[in-house]
Amino acid sequence: MRNLKRAVSVVLALCLVFAFAVPALADKGQVQVRTQSQVQEEVQTQVQARSQVQERVQTKVQAQPQVQEQVQTQVQAQPQMQEQVETRTRNEGDELRIRVEQRLEQEITEGIEDEEFENGEFENGEFENGEFQNGEFTEPGAKGLEKHIAKLEKKLAENPGDPKLLWKLAVAYRNVGEYDKAIEVLKELEGRLPHPTAKVAVLLAQCLKAKGDAEAAVAELEKLLESPATVPGAVYAYKAILKEELGNVNEAAEDMEEAITAEPNDESLYKKIGELYSKAGKEGVKVFVKGKKLTFDAEPFIENGRTMVPVRAIAEALGLNVDYREGVVTITNPTNGKTVILYLGRAEAEVDGKKVTLDAPARIVPPGRTVVPLRFVGESMGADVNWFETGQVVVVNER
Repeated sequence: MRNLKRAVSVVLALCLVFAFAVPALADKGQVQVRTQSQVQEEVQTQVQARSQVQERVQTKVQAQPQVQEQVQTQVQAQPQMQEQVETRTRNEGDELRIRVEQRLEQEITEGIEDEEFENGEFENGEFENGEFQNGEFTEPGAKGLEKHIAKLEKKLAENPGDPKLLWKLAVAYRNVGEYDKAIEVLKELEGRLPHPTAKVAVLLAQCLKAKGDAEAAVAELEKLLESPATVPGAVYAYKAILKEELGNVNEAAEDMEEAITAEPNDESLYKKIGELYSKAGKEGVKVFVKGKKLTFDAEPFIENGRTMVPVRAIAEALGLNVDYREGVVTITNPTNGKTVILYLGRAEAEVDGKKVTLDAPARIVPPGRTVVPLRFVGESMGADVNWFETGQVVVVNER
């Protein structure tokens, strides 16, 4: 009996153990299951994060060619202005015209001075954020141009009459060949400025010329030249080219003389003016010293292949001193101290004390003027002397 009670007690104890131990083990198993799930979630999160990092890296790698392409596009945009100018003029076969157009293009795209546009807001020919450079849009293709034009038109609608926006829009219209729209915008801009400016007048003249109205283009440039604005030599040269097209050769030559005054070292201008003199039938030797055409009371002439000019006129133009004494002409350069001595009627001279032989001697011609060989005197005094056969043009400039 006692053993039976003991057995019952053991059974009851075991039941109690199972009653409490099994749920605990089950709970422990559930905890282990939840922990593994969380680990799996964390691993999945890390995998996704790693995938995102790889995607960003891949995006950056793919972006490299795009950046390079953008840089390349900007580099390629540099010669586009020159190519467009050459395209507009190549058919006419006039190299001077091409150079003049290129200079005018630079004038247009270099920016607007403060007195021309409000507060100097437009500088270096650029749109905000560098979208417009060197006269061309950096975004290639017609869509890029259309987008920029649409953007400008929207801005102008929000800010009517803004000179800066008017100018940008006019340049953009010109670049896509919308000459009528460009002219309309430029006319409005012109009316808002206190006086004509070189950039506006030049762009307006170019658009009018592109439409075949050279006379209207000349009229715009004439208005500019009557204003107090500073006018670059290329504007005079362009006006001369237009005048020549209209058949006004004499007036074209006069304008080209003004261009030379502004740009005395441009040999292409002297070549062109020689052609204009020849077309106009202007005979005789023409002498330019430092860009200024000289006038003489005794006309220059050619003797033994040498251009003879009145010594006093050429000396004064070059800033030289001249002294006459008993058939001896002494010319001195006060800047470098060089001295040239010529003897009337004798084919010899002295340069800084050294004797030289002349092809044509100094002599007196009516009305009592002493003439000397121009090239010899000029080069001996340290100047450069050039001869252009067409039109018989002699050019003397400082070295």
